[in-house]
Amino acid sequence: MPLALGLAVILLPGPSGAWIYPEHRDILAQALGDLPADQQELFARLWADARLGSESRYCATMVEGDLRSAPTCIDLASWAGIAGDHSCSPELLLNTTLPSDWVLKVAGVSAETKVRLEKAKTREAKQNAAAVNNLKLQFVDREYTTRAGANNGHFLTTRTSDDPKEYLARTLGATAEPNALGLYLYYHLGALGLARQWAEAADPTARAELARKVLATEAFALHFLEDTFAAGHVAGSWGGVAERKGTHDYYSELGIDTGAWNGTLFTLLGDGYMRPEDLTRTARVVAMSLGQIFEATRDGTPSAEAASDVSHTATGEAAVFNSCTATKQATSTLTAKTAVVALSVAKETPIPGRGENDVHVPHFRQEIGPFVGFSGDLTGGLEFGGFQSGTGNPRWWGGAEVEFRVGIGLEALTASTGAGQAFLGVGFSYDGAQYGGAQPAIENAGAPVVPARQGLTFRLRIPFYIIPFDLLLAAPILSWAAPDAMVNMGIVAASGGLIPWQQAFITPFGAFQFLLGREVGVTLFGYFGNRVEGVGLAAPGATVPYPSDLVFLSYRVLSFDFPTFEYRPLRSFATNLALTFAVQLGWGVEFPNQVRYVSKLTLPAATGPVPDLGTAWQIYLRIHFDARYYF
Repeated sequence: MPLALGLAVILLPGPSGAWIYPEHRDILAQALGDLPADQQELFARLWADARLGSESRYCATMVEGDLRSAPTCIDLASWAGIAGDHSCSPELLLNTTLPSDWVLKVAGVSAETKVRLEKAKTREAKQNAAAVNNLKLQFVDREYTTRAGANNGHFLTTRTSDDPKEYLARTLGATAEPNALGLYLYYHLGALGLARQWAEAADPTARAELARKVLATEAFALHFLEDTFAAGHVAGSWGGVAERKGTHDYYSELGIDTGAWNGTLFTLLGDGYMRPEDLTRTARVVAMSLGQIFEATRDGTPSAEAASDVSHTATGEAAVFNSCTATKQATSTLTAKTAVVALSVAKETPIPGRGENDVHVPHFRQEIGPFVGFSGDLTGGLEFGGFQSGTGNPRWWGGAEVEFRVGIGLEALTASTGAGQAFLGVGFSYDGAQYGGAQPAIENAGAPVVPARQGLTFRLRIPFYIIPFDLLLAAPILSWAAPDAMVNMGIVAASGGLIPWQQAFITPFGAFQFLLGREVGVTLFGYFGNRVEGVGLAAPGATVPYPSDLVFLSYRVLSFDFPTFEYRPLRSFATNLALTFAVQLGWGVEFPNQVRYVSKLTLPAATGPVPDLGTAWQIYLRIHFDARYYF
């Protein structure tokens, strides 16, 4: 069941947007501010028309504040951040997302994230901010992670040559899949046609409706245009979810050295790592796109002629085109005239990497998907009570374990810590003998309170939503009754839970995580093969056939252990093999059972009532190593 649940979650892609909401908004805000005065005036008129009937939700100005505090309205600059990541089409943006009760919560989370990122001075602080942002967005927008599940539309198509015309043909060809540049061109040319219709309309109601469509369709276009400037979306996207996300995350953080089709050279960073130069470069090209919208409303300009060549049918299709579910790149707004206008912006965009079967930059993966692995543990600690202890003093104990595991990596939203896992392990455990803290007769005989023992260990680790193992209870019902709710529960659980107290906290020294309830180990000592044999005191009423209170006992022990805190040094980006070192602090409980008297050293066995060995409690520190191979 844990593996089936893990697969249900992990076969869906993680967040696929490029720049995060506040970065998208900053880019459009700067582009709007950099426009010439006459162009700013035109967009102010478009915005005024679009606000009719929605004045309480749409801000009075196109750029309202700096998004460092939760807004009370949505400005035009925010539309590019909402489009694509929090909505799937211009129509849905206008009719479903912007009027919703959760869109302002999304904006509020984004404001918190912007401040967190500005304050973050280290790589680890940025990773913590990203993890918190993703989890909070999942809470307020339940479809955030699964929205774009059908395509790689936020990424650039890989290239096969350095010919821009050949690349444009691949981007918009009959067999092309949705891609960032193709979606930009499609929506932008649709917005040009709608802008021309708005300029020619006389009826105020029609103009208001057209203004909203112009701005919403261009917002979608700009979202994907901005995505083309994010490093993780330039490197090349192929392979499974794990490879796509790992490669995306690596280059977003560490950057890529590339250039534009027009010959300009530059370096790019990506999501959550935008520098001032990234902002300036992207905003300049966004302003070019906005300038074409302006020109489409002016008679005799190339953009106006191109806009007139886009049919009303095509503009209507662009306004409702669903970028999340489409499997083929739409091209109905592309004509001989519009292609010329489109090329002037396309040549400013970054040159993408080459494909899987060509020379390309290295790819990496996150810990996502099914794995098999081996692990080894060295554990030591204190044990209290049980086994006829008499003084109340704790006993030192130590042991070792080797284990085979099968599981699922759940690195969808938990940042680069490797802490999001579900697995089932089977292994062999050996515990050394425990001395001290026993009844005087046992201690004086020099016998161990608990003899050395070996057993079979089963270990289960699975994230939970509210209470431990709740996903196992919910899965049989929700997997068929409400699969979307099941997926959302799984994503939130993997990220730390509804109350995110199990979210990994990243520091320069490694990642710390509170684990209680997420993992349990069960060891069966004496259940398979030889039982545990040791020395104890006979129970009252027992017959001992030799002059001593000491007797020989055999029994089984059912042992549970619960890792509570875990420390992992930060992992690096990997390929198929992941190696982990961890330190765990935990506690456990042991239940001796099926006690029997046995004969030993030629002495016959006692008979009659057997002693109650009681319950023992443990605290321990564990050194853990494991190796996992991801398929």
